[in-house]
Amino acid sequence: MQASTSAASARKLAMDPEEWKVRVDLAAAFRLAALQGWDELLFAHLSARVPGQKNQFLMHPAAILFEEVTASNLHKLDENCNHVEPSDEMPHKFAFPFHKGIYDAFPQANCVIHLHTKYATAVAMQDQGLIQGGNQYSMWLGPIGRHDYEGLISTDEEGRRLAKNFGNHQIVLQRGHGFVLWGHTVHEAYMLAFLLIRACETQIRSMTGDGAVKPYVPPQSVLDATIGQARIITDGNAPFNQMTWRALLRKLDRDAPDYKT
Repeated sequence: MQASTSAASARKLAMDPEEWKVRVDLAAAFRLAALQGWDELLFAHLSARVPGQKNQFLMHPAAILFEEVTASNLHKLDENCNHVEPSDEMPHKFAFPFHKGIYDAFPQANCVIHLHTKYATAVAMQDQGLIQGGNQYSMWLGPIGRHDYEGLISTDEEGRRLAKNFGNHQIVLQRGHGFVLWGHTVHEAYMLAFLLIRACETQIRSMTGDGAVKPYVPPQSVLDATIGQARIITDGNAPFNQMTWRALLRKLDRDAPDYKT
């Protein structure tokens, strides 16, 4: 561990400070997702754009778990999913095309999160998808996109089709699959993932068992106003969003401090 820490410290000193900060934030998002139980063997994936580099991206090696990700073991990949820096580990070639499609379509996107949590996948299976206004979390998120299932392996063409299904929004439910979203920052993307997962959990639990109910949905005027009010939560530049991220990093500093090595 000491040798690994020393190597990470040397790499940090040699690296652009902005890149290192994004690496730490992305590693934190992986670890927090693992602590929340959002990971799923080697199937899910997160990425971030390298600061100041339009076509360079950070992703975790394909063969490691979320709980193993650190700032220094993230891969730096070019626009063709090739290593910018030498590595013997396999990059996430099967996942890369739809991440790249989103980054190409949204120059303001600096982080992409793709997960298949149980309740989000259940909602993605339903014809109506997430009911906007069915619960407070969905009200905060506002409208989201939908994308039809196209198979296990993504392609450049699917990446472009997926990007179109975002419309003017930042979240897409992938039918029968899970969800993908983008954020202006890592911490914004993480907050959107948290809210979407909570919205889906609440929707599914309200529809099962003897207490299943048709959800109350407020008037459209209330929904429209709530989306604006919720920017203090969903917007990565808002103080509440940033305070939440700092609180989560303090939790990681206590529970899994090696994420930033």
